[in-house]
Amino acid sequence: MHSLYVFDFLTTVSLQLKEKLEGLDETILNKKSLSELAQYQRENDSQHGVYVIHYGGVPKYVGKANNVSDRLGQHLTKLSGRKGIDLDLIGYKTLLLDKSMSTAANEDILISMFKQEHQDMWNGGGFGPKDPGKERDTTKPGPFDQAYPIIDEYPIELKTDESGAIKLRDVVSTMKEQLPYVFRYNIPAEALERTIVLGGEDRRARSLLKVIVSFLGSGWKGAIISYGMVLYETSKHYPHGEEINP
Repeated sequence: MHSLYVFDFLTTVSLQLKEKLEGLDETILNKKSLSELAQYQRENDSQHGVYVIHYGGVPKYVGKANNVSDRLGQHLTKLSGRKGIDLDLIGYKTLLLDKSMSTAANEDILISMFKQEHQDMWNGGGFGPKDPGKERDTTKPGPFDQAYPIIDEYPIELKTDESGAIKLRDVVSTMKEQLPYVFRYNIPAEALERTIVLGGEDRRARSLLKVIVSFLGSGWKGAIISYGMVLYETSKHYPHGEEINP
């Protein structure tokens, strides 16, 4: 008799990682814990790892990152800009991996293992991408974006003069910097150098977008979509978003 023995290395490693992750205590995801994680990474000279984000004590997202603390920080920023999310209920577990194990940790297999027990996870539902790109602007939002749309009234801190005047480039660049979600725009350089007067205008994202669109005038359009805001000179229609016209 004879046979062929095939050792499923990736599945075996993934099972071990899943068991190790599930055996860890959950840590609340906030700036303090991320600072401590970053320090731990430096002390152990290890950046790569796998992690699980929990919401209300339940696994919701499994990921793998070249720098775990940085990637978790990006997730925290994204979650902070979503309606219906209680930041106090967000936790995480992570395993740092040495160089020999980093390539052996298969993210897809690990995700599938967690999904067998937790079918409503955010993986594959639109949570992961930093910016889904223009092609997603007009498509139907994924489950995560439908359940937790952006906080369109997010407050923006702007420095204007006494009359409320400010360069348009300073408005849009500040919005892009401060918003915890995608803000994409394409405005010509000459238009960016124009001065816009905000006066007593509401300094929240939605109101600012409306003011900017009206300031730029005919042909310009803003849109509030599930994962962010966009601003273009375009005739494009956003069937799954709220369009802002002059």
